[in-house]
Amino acid sequence: MSNPDRPVSPAVLIVDDHELFSAAVETMLRSRGINAVRAPSLEPQEVLALATETQPSLVLLDLDLGTDASGRPMDGVTLARDLTHDGWQVLLVTGSTERPRIAEAIAAGAAAWLSKAVPFDELIYAILDGFAGRPMMDPRERQRLLSEHRALQSQQRSAKQMFNQLTKRERQVLAALVEGKRAKVIAEESYVSIATVRSQIRSILAKLNVKSQLEAVALAKSLGE
Repeated sequence: MSNPDRPVSPAVLIVDDHELFSAAVETMLRSRGINAVRAPSLEPQEVLALATETQPSLVLLDLDLGTDASGRPMDGVTLARDLTHDGWQVLLVTGSTERPRIAEAIAAGAAAWLSKAVPFDELIYAILDGFAGRPMMDPRERQRLLSEHRALQSQQRSAKQMFNQLTKRERQVLAALVEGKRAKVIAEESYVSIATVRSQIRSILAKLNVKSQLEAVALAKSLGE
């Protein structure tokens, strides 16, 4: 005999930092007879613990989850990876338009993604597909995202190899450029001539196979250099 006091496990766990959106989704799902609950905390370990406790059939996950107690951004890509690693089915429902991040989350194990701009009915249909074991997104689109992610990874590996060619001094100059410093300032702070710094910058551009300082800076930032 079932225990009437035992809470019913949610069919859907909503992990989103936008109160109005997550509340509207929860209400909409419940009105359609789909049991849903919002995660009270978005701290990754607490979300993972809640999933283990409640055993949801599907996790609706945003990519941008605000900041943690230390003010650092909480990234849904990492959480998508951890959730799928623990065996949970993840549907990204996000306002992000950053396709590389979406592709990364899909590659990390998320089953599908939807824009927050889609009608609620489309979200319902995707959820029902997930419950039924059917694909929640066009398989061709999923493969395109995976291909884009693999291509980006290949580009990043190539870029890393080029960065490895930089000397210690060239890395210091590039770091200064990333900080927004001009060649004259770099020269003054390093007690060398501006001609020397310009020569180092030319060497950096050649080794990174870029045509401008802006491209070099953008490449460095993309790799976290």
